[in-house]
Amino acid sequence: MTKATGTGNAPSKEGAPGDSYAPLDSAHFREAMSRIVTAVHILTTDGAAGRLGATVSAVCSVSDDPCSILVCVNRSSRVHAAILKNRVFCVNTLQPNHQALSDAFAGRGNLDMDARFAMAEWTPLATGCPGLKDASLSVDCEVFSVSEMGTHSVIIGTVADVRMSDEGRSLVYIRRGYHSVSK
Repeated sequence: MTKATGTGNAPSKEGAPGDSYAPLDSAHFREAMSRIVTAVHILTTDGAAGRLGATVSAVCSVSDDPCSILVCVNRSSRVHAAILKNRVFCVNTLQPNHQALSDAFAGRGNLDMDARFAMAEWTPLATGCPGLKDASLSVDCEVFSVSEMGTHSVIIGTVADVRMSDEGRSLVYIRRGYHSVSK
């Protein structure tokens, strides 16, 4: 274990813990968060606002009754506005051979949305959202609720469809790099 490097966010000695914290440096926070292993997903939507997608990592289950998940999406992104208008989304969990696809949907290479979708085979799921044909997992959802936190929205969706592959490997991201995890 290495020694912690503080950034001045310790509680004030006066008052209850948490009453007064110095602002946390956002660059330091991003570096800390880069150490959390996350699965890599492509978030898709389709409907009146169009077919769009983006690479995301902040996804988790919420409940199995009703079946629901959440995804955190930057409010300034095009996919955010489209999800709010379309009221549906699909989380596609990537396999290790999807690194280039992840990069494309993250905006690297400046491809337009049609070119990004053309890089892989997609099939419409129950809501009409694009499901990546060879994803480890595709979770198709209808928007249930949206709440805002800082620059992002936390979007909770009720699950309409789930597709899983038998492939046992997943693409993960840690310390700003891709890695593969096997079962």
